[in-house]
Amino acid sequence: MNSIKETTQKVTDGIIKCLEAGTIPWKSGMTGIGMPVNYDGKAYNGMNRWVLAASVIINEFPTNTWITFNRCKKEGGHVLKGQKATTITFWKFLVVDKVNKDGETVDKTIPFLRTFNVFNLAQTSLYDPKSFVAPEPKDVNVDMAEQLIGSWDHEVAIRYGYDNMGTPYYAPSADFINIPFGDGVEWTDDEWLHKTTFHEMMHSTGHKSRLDRFDNAVLDGVDADKLHARGQYSAEELVAEMGSQILSDICGFQGDHLDNTAAYINSWIKCLKSNPDWILWASSRAEKGVDMILDEGGAK
Repeated sequence: MNSIKETTQKVTDGIIKCLEAGTIPWKSGMTGIGMPVNYDGKAYNGMNRWVLAASVIINEFPTNTWITFNRCKKEGGHVLKGQKATTITFWKFLVVDKVNKDGETVDKTIPFLRTFNVFNLAQTSLYDPKSFVAPEPKDVNVDMAEQLIGSWDHEVAIRYGYDNMGTPYYAPSADFINIPFGDGVEWTDDEWLHKTTFHEMMHSTGHKSRLDRFDNAVLDGVDADKLHARGQYSAEELVAEMGSQILSDICGFQGDHLDNTAAYINSWIKCLKSNPDWILWASSRAEKGVDMILDEGGAK
């Protein structure tokens, strides 16, 4: 079995390959065919969401449905000759007996990372382009976005036009969010405004009174909790980007609100090559942050 380090390196390489091709796996409307689901229609989450989305982009697959080799065989199909699988991950937790320093036998939970190989449905004989119908885009639900933002405002103050700063930010020490607003500030549309607010809301989930992410975010000696500033990219910034995209998908946002410049993409390539563990770290924490916001907004 591959080690966690080997597995994270492999899946991070897939993300980097996608970035090197000029496409951001976590951007809005990245494929036009929905987020990845298994053969039963269940959505993938965590790191697998981005790994499979990147594979769709890189390979230009016409569908975002995935299936294992055995399931394909069970359904009477086969994997087409020469097709390569995409590796996804799954955490499994084992409970074992351990003797503590007092000589008492206690339960200890040991996590380990399992890997699975899946194939895009288009890589199998089960895919029929004539009968395949791409999922309809979700209706934009601005009301839901405003509900989530309004509910979170009761948890963390969201101040619109609080100061003269032209950049949105979350202030951990004072625990509030600032969103530029008012004279001289123009948002392209409500989606962009709400997506930006989601991003800062995701940062605020890491406060010590919530998920306590900032003081527990050192990966291989690298301070991973540094917030986005002056062109710096971090694992915490990845948490906010991934989480805000999940919330945007839930609200059916269609716009592309991420910077697609070479400088932006090259910054992520550089960071992820130096810190391959960040994908695993950020994706799991993004899901937790999203769950917290949805719980607060009564959307779960």
